[in-house]
Amino acid sequence: MRFEPTEDPAEFQRRAGAFLSRDPLPHTVIIAVLQRLLHGTGETETTFVSVHDGDTVTGVAMHTRGYDACLGTVPAAAIPGLVALFADRPVALSGVQGRTESATDFARRWTALRGIGFRQKAAMLLYRLDDLRLPRVPGSARRATAADIDLCTRWMAAMNEEVGAGYPPEAVPGRIADGLVWLWEYDGIPVSLAGEQIPVYGWSRIGPVYTPPAARGRGYGSAVTADASKRLRDSGCRVCLFTDTANPTSNKIYRDIGYVPVGDFVHYRFGAAA
Repeated sequence: MRFEPTEDPAEFQRRAGAFLSRDPLPHTVIIAVLQRLLHGTGETETTFVSVHDGDTVTGVAMHTRGYDACLGTVPAAAIPGLVALFADRPVALSGVQGRTESATDFARRWTALRGIGFRQKAAMLLYRLDDLRLPRVPGSARRATAADIDLCTRWMAAMNEEVGAGYPPEAVPGRIADGLVWLWEYDGIPVSLAGEQIPVYGWSRIGPVYTPPAARGRGYGSAVTADASKRLRDSGCRVCLFTDTANPTSNKIYRDIGYVPVGDFVHYRFGAAA
């Protein structure tokens, strides 16, 4: 088994593109970061790792400076090697996310090596869109424009403060310029937001979805998510999204509009000495 790290997104695409294209759904986070970097609009200082068995790629992983490591589909036998590879790199990991079994094994091995503990930040479900059902909610959707940058930036900062997820606020202008942010309006006032990822390999991912507290409980988040999902599907794209299993409201909302769960994921943070 061989591990090939690179900071060159084009080189990673050359090595692992065929592997990612065969099963893009569980790799949606890695693919989204890769595509933003290839388009010159994404995170910097990202290390991509491809796992090789002879000439065959069997797994992938990623670490962006300032974020936690992300595991794609990787063989169980590759986890010790990935732990060793990241341990030898100059930037220490602060956490890991991925499929539950792989991420848990990685977290246990990493923290044993470092003599620290770990805690679960979130347990997540990956959903794919099946039969879309549009909710009946007053208002309409529109694509966010440059005039909405300040509003969307404030909302993303609030979301990050509330749940620790969402676009980094500094990424909002670029996402809006790329046409990847949708707003639901009621009486001409924006009341909810949904982002989407650049479609790759026939898939796009919805997220983040945010409704400010004063506008919650009226279906606006469901409406903007369903509208964005319909537009993507009408363009010929398949659609997925993540939810936090600890949030029964969001899980019910997405199931009600036609999303079905397809996989369990977990996010761990590494902590103080064990």
